Amino acid sequence: MQVTIEFAAQLKRAAGTAAETIDVETGCAVQELVAEVAERHGDPLSGLLLGADGALHPSILLFVSDEQVRWETPRALCDNDVVTLLSPISGG
Repeated sequence: MQVTIEFAAQLKRAAGTAAETIDVETGCAVQELVAEVAERHGDPLSGLLLGADGALHPSILLFVSDEQVRWETPRALCDNDVVTLLSPISGG
C-alpha cells in the first residue's frame, strides 16, 4: 500500500523535499514508517526526528490524515494515508 509523508518547516529542508510517497506493508505502524524514513534520509533529518532512544523528539508533531498521533500509541497506517511531520517554528 502507499502512504504519503509530508515534511514541514526545517524538516522539509533536512529531507530535501516537501513530500514523498512510500510503499509500505499492510499493517505498518506510523512509528515504523518514521523510523524507516529517518534511516533512509540519514542526517540531518534523522537527528531532527529521532532521539538516541529511537523515539520521536518531543518537539516534533506527528499527524496521520489530519489527526495528531502520540508516538507512544501505535497507529496502523491505511492505504493513501497522509503522514505529516512538523517542527514548531519559534523566533520573534
